[in-house]
Amino acid sequence: MTDGIDIPEDTRRSRLPKPHAQVMDEEFVTAAERFAAFREQHPNGYVEATIDRVIEHPDGNVTYVMNAAAYLERPSLGVPARPDATAWAQGSTKDDNAIIAGSPLESADTIARSRALRNLGILDGAKPAKIREPRTERQIAAGVIVARAKADMSQKELAAAMTDRGFKWSQATISQIEKGERPLRLSEADHLAELIGFRA
Repeated sequence: MTDGIDIPEDTRRSRLPKPHAQVMDEEFVTAAERFAAFREQHPNGYVEATIDRVIEHPDGNVTYVMNAAAYLERPSLGVPARPDATAWAQGSTKDDNAIIAGSPLESADTIARSRALRNLGILDGAKPAKIREPRTERQIAAGVIVARAKADMSQKELAAAMTDRGFKWSQATISQIEKGERPLRLSEADHLAELIGFRA
């Protein structure tokens, strides 16, 4: 029925986000380049990744959550140092991407480190992050209070949201953090950034 009808080719580009697996492939492709660029730009720099938690699902699958921290100068042993950039990633044995599903721990490690370097400004088109003075517990506490208020969340609601993410938080935990009585851990700060827009 359509013989002789000339149908123009659709050359429009989709505005939909890329599929999850494709985004992860891009992280793997650029990770080695980011590491090489970081070593070239900051020969005394350091990037590390640590396991935040391991989640064993009822169906037998396992998810690994990794935190990464990048330093422009390698911290001295025994001397507390604040990272210049942080990131987190997760890898699951049930991931759509076969590479991640086959090596979830290694994948999460690589992606977290690569993202920390990207957040530092390595191969993302932005300038490297400026080094700043560490914030005091009082400044961090004030930042949590302001961010929670802007997000219009009660202490109880925020505690429930953090509990859903695997942290054993109660309303008292948030109250202690907001009074500067309890330090905020790096992994916790990353999740608060996503939940309420908190910036460490």
